[in-house]
Amino acid sequence: MLKKKIFIGAMGLMIGCSLIFAPASVSAKKAVNKEEPESRTLVVTANGNLTGSIVPYYDKEEIPGFETGYIDLHYRSFDTGFVDGDNSYLTIELPQEFATIAKQPSFKENISGRVQRKGLLGDRWFTYSEKDITINGTRIAFKTPKEFWLVHGEVNADISINYGNVQKLYPMRLIQGNSQGYVFHSALRRSMAPWDPIQEPLLGSNSDTMATNYTSAYWDF
Repeated sequence: MLKKKIFIGAMGLMIGCSLIFAPASVSAKKAVNKEEPESRTLVVTANGNLTGSIVPYYDKEEIPGFETGYIDLHYRSFDTGFVDGDNSYLTIELPQEFATIAKQPSFKENISGRVQRKGLLGDRWFTYSEKDITINGTRIAFKTPKEFWLVHGEVNADISINYGNVQKLYPMRLIQGNSQGYVFHSALRRSMAPWDPIQEPLLGSNSDTMATNYTSAYWDF
C-alpha cells in the first residue's frame, strides 16, 4: 500500500511538473528553433540490469569450428514515467584490461547486437550497425531508436563482442589478467532536452555492474 501511494504521488508530481514547465519550455524552444521537434521526458522510476558471460580465447592452436574469445552481454531497463521522442544511449564500460584490444582498428567491426525498445511504437527489434556504435577508450556507446511511451517503457539489448577475431591478428596477448575478475559497467542515458524539468530518474537507476569469475581472457587451463 505504501509503495502504491508513493508511486501515485510520484506520477502526480510528474504530471504537475510537466504542466508547470510546459508554457515556458515551449516558448524557450521556439525562440531557439521553431522547427525543432518538441520532445519531453520524465522518468519517475528506473531499473537497469546487466548480465552476461565470457568465453575465453584459445590461442594455443586453431581448431576449426571451435568458437572462443567472446563477450556476450544482455541489458534490460524497465522505467515508469513518459518519454516523447528522445533517443537513448546504452553505454558499456569494459574493464581497463581491455584498453589495448579496444584500441585496435578491427575492434568495432567485431561488435554486433540488437536492441528492442517497447512503447507506443511497438516492441520490434533493431540490429545495431557500425554507425550506431561509438568507442572511446574502453567505453562503448550504442544508440537506441527514438522512444515513445507513457506510464512504462523498456529497453532490451543483446551485445556480442568477438575479441578473439581481433586477438588472432597479433602474436602477443592484448588483454591483461585481473586476479579479482573482470568487472563491466552499464548505463542507459536519454538525450534529455534542456527544457525537461528533471534530468535524472526520481527513483532508482538505469545503471548496473556485472562481475565475472574469470581472471584471464584466455584459455589457460
